[in-house]
Formats: sequence, C-alpha cells, structure tokens
Amino acid sequence: MRSLRPPLSPPALLALLLVSLAARATATPLDFIPVGDPLEDELRLLDVLGGTAVIPRLGLRPLQVLELPDFNAAAPGAATAVSLARIRRALARDRSFRTDTVPGATPRLFQLAYPEDLRFEGSLALEGRAMVAREADPALASGSGVRLRLAAEVGRWLAYSHVLAGNVDGGLGFSEALFPGGDAVLHSEEAFLAYTAERAQWGVQLGRNRWHWGPGREASLLLSKTSAPLTGMALHFRMAPIRADGMILSATLDPAAGEQLAAHRAEWQPLHGLRLGVSEAARYQSDSWEPLYWAGVLPYALVQNLLVQDEPESTRALRDNVMAAVDAAWRIAPGSRLYGEVLIDDLKTDRSPVVSKYGWQIGWEGAGMVRGRRVTWGTEFTRLTRFVYTSFFGRAFTAQDRPLGFPTGPDARRVTVTCACDLSAVWQIHVAAARTDRGESGLTVPFVPGTPGVQSNEFAGVVETTREAELGVRWWPASGIDMTLSAGYRWVDDVGHVAGPSRRQPNASLGIRIAR
Repeated sequence: MRSLRPPLSPPALLALLLVSLAARATATPLDFIPVGDPLEDELRLLDVLGGTAVIPRLGLRPLQVLELPDFNAAAPGAATAVSLARIRRALARDRSFRTDTVPGATPRLFQLAYPEDLRFEGSLALEGRAMVAREADPALASGSGVRLRLAAEVGRWLAYSHVLAGNVDGGLGFSEALFPGGDAVLHSEEAFLAYTAERAQWGVQLGRNRWHWGPGREASLLLSKTSAPLTGMALHFRMAPIRADGMILSATLDPAAGEQLAAHRAEWQPLHGLRLGVSEAARYQSDSWEPLYWAGVLPYALVQNLLVQDEPESTRALRDNVMAAVDAAWRIAPGSRLYGEVLIDDLKTDRSPVVSKYGWQIGWEGAGMVRGRRVTWGTEFTRLTRFVYTSFFGRAFTAQDRPLGFPTGPDARRVTVTCACDLSAVWQIHVAAARTDRGESGLTVPFVPGTPGVQSNEFAGVVETTREAELGVRWWPASGIDMTLSAGYRWVDDVGHVAGPSRRQPNASLGIRIAR
C-alpha cells in the first residue's frame, strides 16, 4: 500500500489556496439531495410527524434544496426535534444559516462564492460498507471507496460531477483497474447539467442519475432508487397553488441497440396529509428519443398508435411495452401514515392471449416518543406476480440486468419490519427483519402470448425462502460523519430452488461515511 503524502503536498496546498480565496462559505442552494441519501429518511419522518413544514413531492425524487421549506423554526415536539437537528446541520452549507451556528454542521472541502450567483464547491469523502459472513470471504459493498463531488453554479445553471474511485460490482468488465491486481475502478453514477427556474417552478436535468417514484420506503414498483443509474433527461415542473408536481423522464438503456425508456408522473397533495400519484412508463426501440415519447404529454399507448399510423409497415419495430402505477400515502394521524402502490404491466381480457401481470405494495410507518426517546417503526409488504418487468419481444424493464422497479424482480413476495430508537440526534439503535419468497420465474422468463395453463399469481417451481434479521447501532455526530455497526443472521431454505438444501449464515457489517 502506498504511504500517505506529506500534509503540504501540492493537492493540499491547492485546496488551502482555494479556501483562502473564498469570499464567504455559502454553498449552492441548487444542489440536489441524492436519491438514497440518509437525509431523505429524516425528511420522510418529518412529514409523517406532521407540523407546519410541508415537504414537496416526496414520491418524486431527487429533491432539490431550493424546494425545501424553512427549517429554522423551533421544533414543535421532541420527536420532530431529532429530525430537524439532523436536517439543519446537513443543509447549513446550502441555506441561509452558517455552519458555525448549527451544532454538528461541517463545511465542505472548499466553498467559493462570488457576486451574481457564481459559486464553486467541492467535497471529498470516504464511503463504503465492509461485510463479513460465515463461510464467505470479507467483502466491500459496491460503491465503497473515495468519492469526489464538484458543483459549479452560474446563475440558475448547475454543473455537478460525482466520481468514485473504488469497488463497483462488475467494474472490471467495463473499466480498467486503478491499480494492477486490484478491483478498484473509476466510476460515476451522478453527473449532470441542470437548470432551475426562479422559485423552482420548473427545472431540467441532463446527464446520469437515479430517480425514485412512489411512496415505497425500501423500494418502489415502477422506478426505484434500487435500479441502476440511468443516463437521460428529466423535466420537473411544479404548480404551487394546487400543490401538484410533474416529471417527464427520457433515458437510454442500451445505446447500441437503441433501447429507450420514457416515463412521466404526476403527484398531488389535495390535503396536507394526503399524497396521490400516477405514473406511466414505456420501453421502446429507436435510434434516438422519439418526440412524442420525449414530450410526455400523451398516454404512451396512444403514442404508439400514432407512430404506427404514420408508418403502418413498422408495427413490429415500433412495438413498445407500457406499464402504469397509481399510489397514495395518507397520514391518518400525526406520527402514523399508511401508503400503497399498484403496478399494472398487463391485464387479461376475454379476448387477449396474455396473462395478468401486476404488483402491489402496502406499508405503514410511524414515529413517536417512548420514555423520552424517539421511536420509529415501519412495515412494508410487496408482491410481484410472474412475468412482471419481462418482455418476449425485447422491451424488458431492466437496466444493466437489474429491474427498474422492485429489486427482487418478478415472481416474488417480500415483507420487511423495521424499528429504531433515537437516543439523541447523534445515537440510534435499530432492528430489522425481512422475509423474501422467490419462485423460479425470474427476469429471464417472459410470458409468450398463447401459452396455455399459466397462472401468473402462483409461484413457479420450488420457492426459495430467505429470512434475515439485523441489530445495529449508528453514530451520526455531524453532517460529515456517519457510521453504522450491525450484526445479523440469514436463513435460506430450498437454496437455488432445489427442495431440501438450506443455509444458515451469521454476518456483520461496518458502514462508514466521512465527508468534508
């Protein structure tokens, strides 16, 4: 291993010089909160608890710092105070309050601000998760390594780049190793150019990122944070008077084959504690984004009909695969919320030679005070029938061989239960349990129309059952330090869909995030 460079190495001197040139340490409010960031959980809990702060479009992420309400007001309760403390210290660099006035707030590596909304900032971090398990070699989770984030704001424009030097699943298949004999590669999952209109009424983002649509906590059904990063363009618009948001997304999943994704979503808050959403997505083949799919103002089934009308001889080439989802989240009382989502891939009618392919998810989450400590809980049940996300004519809802939606893929059922106790804004203890049942009909087994005797709502073959339990402690003393130590156990029955074999495996993990 190479030794560390002296403290006054050229990169360190350059960083010190840049910091010394800063007019004031104010970061750009145009920053986005990355999908899957721990801050999203605190915003979600704040919304569950209720209060005066209204969080916009929780089911339409990523969120932008500029869209969030003012969190400077005093907390209306002890449970809310925990989330507010964590949110304020994380956003202190991007909002009007200074880092030296907020406990636990840490500055970025450098933050330069000049007149006329010109800003440049950078952050360096060590992030990752190390795992050990019985009868398995110690391993680093994908995404573990050193991360460099750079952002430049010019007026209403934002250029953002996030580069990882570290471990990526299958990374050596598309990138050269950084060091001979090692697995570390240079990679990026976030890199984009964005424009935001005044008061965030609309905005556009072009580049590579992750999106999450729907109320699901662990994952959603149509477009989930668990999918691979996508390269495309997202247009977001907001109608503040009626508390409605919309987004239109176009992405390329396989450039060489011309495999494209179009998706649009509308989310509405008719009441302070009620959120409704409707989403639709289409997989189609084209050398570039088709204008009608890209515009996103028509139902995608109608778009295909119009394209076929323009070119009747190209019915087979123009064939798309459309899915739709509806969802709702209702805060039935302060500190308690129910939510659900229904996904429709195909519905069988009397004449159609297909089977019904669908999925659904329901969940309950809450937060409250127990003996002076905040306790949060949640349970989520997800069911996906056979053949969901698949396509017999090549338009599967996948990217990098992973579902765009729920990570188990089709022919699966999963239930999770979580509970956490916040001893303070710094310390947290959590427990989690999950059970996953998976049939043999996965992403590589599409339904061919006309196949007789298929029941899509029944598991195929031998069902593999995985049960998991975990106990962990988290230390989050500052916005730039977040560590979690956990121990767990996994039971797998009928391993590999073979009746009889089982596996029992204790495990432990250490997650670290140290950022400046």
